[in-house]
Amino acid sequence: MHTRFQILIGCWLLAVGCWLTSCRGDEIIYPTLGDPITDEVRQGGLYVLCEGNMGSNKARLDYINLESGTYYSNWYGAQNPRQLKELGDVGNDIQQYGNRLYAVINCSHKVEVMDLQARHIGQIEIPNCRYLAFHDDKLYVSAYVGSIADPELLGSVFEVDTASLAITREVKVGHQPDELCIVDDRLYVCNSGGYLTNRYDSTLSVIDLHTFTEKEKIVVGLNPTRVCVDAQKHLWVCCQGNYAKRKPSVVVVGLQRIETGCANIAIQGMTAYILDNENNRLRAFSTIDFTEQEQPVDISAFEHPYALLATQDALYVSDAKNYVSSGVLHCFAYDGHERWRAKTGDIPGHLCRVTQAYELYGDTTTMPTGLSPFIHRVYEFVPAPGQFVNELPKYEEGDNAETMCRKCEVALCNNATGTISLGGWGGYVTFGFDHSVENGEGYDLRILGNAFAMSGNAAYGSSEPGIVLVSKDENGNGLPDDTWYELKGSLYDDPQTKHQVTKTYTREGDTIHNSFHQHPYYPQWIEADELTFSGSVLPSQTEVVNGQTVQRILDFGYVDNKPNKDIEGTSFDLSWAVDEQGKAVELTSIDFVRVYTAVDENNGPTGEISTEISGAIDLHINN
Repeated sequence: MHTRFQILIGCWLLAVGCWLTSCRGDEIIYPTLGDPITDEVRQGGLYVLCEGNMGSNKARLDYINLESGTYYSNWYGAQNPRQLKELGDVGNDIQQYGNRLYAVINCSHKVEVMDLQARHIGQIEIPNCRYLAFHDDKLYVSAYVGSIADPELLGSVFEVDTASLAITREVKVGHQPDELCIVDDRLYVCNSGGYLTNRYDSTLSVIDLHTFTEKEKIVVGLNPTRVCVDAQKHLWVCCQGNYAKRKPSVVVVGLQRIETGCANIAIQGMTAYILDNENNRLRAFSTIDFTEQEQPVDISAFEHPYALLATQDALYVSDAKNYVSSGVLHCFAYDGHERWRAKTGDIPGHLCRVTQAYELYGDTTTMPTGLSPFIHRVYEFVPAPGQFVNELPKYEEGDNAETMCRKCEVALCNNATGTISLGGWGGYVTFGFDHSVENGEGYDLRILGNAFAMSGNAAYGSSEPGIVLVSKDENGNGLPDDTWYELKGSLYDDPQTKHQVTKTYTREGDTIHNSFHQHPYYPQWIEADELTFSGSVLPSQTEVVNGQTVQRILDFGYVDNKPNKDIEGTSFDLSWAVDEQGKAVELTSIDFVRVYTAVDENNGPTGEISTEISGAIDLHINN
């Protein structure tokens, strides 16, 4: 019996419960008619990276929950509502490696790094980056590097450490390198020469991954852009020709040349699928003897066949339509019938199948099957004047409170590896998770800083303690405007600790500089010429030990006090909460966390005591 596999276009700006339809003439985009999807197919999800038109900043990441049959447009936007410029300009590749997603955003000159729910972790800045490959915890990125104005510049491949996201090595290859793949310890790179319109390149660069040097160039065909490897370790290369006299072809390196248009290529099992965009055909060839097989699906009605993904259970092919408006993604069974189709963003160019099935609920990004243990949102960032203010994160002209919060999120959210500075006494940041943090057994939170212990004397170090306040969203408005409670640290009852102190800083009074930092210390995005803070002031712990100016490390209960490797020393218990009178408060859960610098002290050449934060973790959520 035939049934409907309904695909919901669920934009994050709309209620997910709305069922939508869309038509292009007589072509039905939604709902979709087709046979029931088998259990094998209805597993996990599929990311659709829509390139968007160059210069329009419309790269878009959509997501399909294959288990529920739900299509979410602009999933990245829903997951990262405060991200600057959302995804960026021109999406060029997307792949999963480990528990992260990596997306090349070509004209934004970056590789966007996300968790598997597409929540921003960080980015890698690489000029004119193109395609990705992975090997032994390293990311390899091809990049044109040069511009159309200077096409003679050789391109590069960059090696990136996937743990730190730092670029570790670079090797020069041919002109305008595109797709790349890895076989054993060799990296093969298509040198397209795409900017050299009258004399395209025709080679693959072969890179030794041990020495990261180019060992040779293999001549394949004019304008190679795509490369993949089959089970016999044969390289299949799409050569685009010169779009005139020299026709496109697919080269199986050293073995075979297939005369065919080739917009894309994918290999599944013993079959290579070639997307012939000149004749609107999807051709299939045996990877054993290179004979052509029966055409797997009919795409003759497509306007512009574009993306291609071959999985064990389905073929996914996109139609970019007219390249300036919405495209369509089609899912086919291997027996040729179409299972479903869905309307996408502009130019659906790159597909990534994942094993996880996620859902969005209403206008929230909470996912009961995959809560994140890390910071999800920064609500407020109001540092006091300090030497690292305007640097961590970096202030740029035109920034305001909103954009600075977003920059803090880039540094802190989703297990990112950045750091922010709260400046002098009273400066604070307010953040939250994608869920309420429960008051459970033992410690509930870890909050990380950048403290270190003194070599040979662990009682001292770089302690710059920050006091932790917590709050519950009692009025239910999702904002940190409810009662705050302090987590009582080891110096709360110290006779030298002062409570309910108020201090005002002025822009004109921003004159305490050291020789290392001569930029303005007053937060430049704040329009007011005065900043007033209230809270507790801890006594100075600064001493000179073995000729070094250091601070005594406090027993417990403060941020940026003990090194991050000290798990217990960086952990906090919600049961420590007290009210303004110091009376214990029973909290079952909290929704917001605020940290502020707790010591009012300037140490001359080394500057003020200023709390730094590099992340937070809900200890009750498995990472």
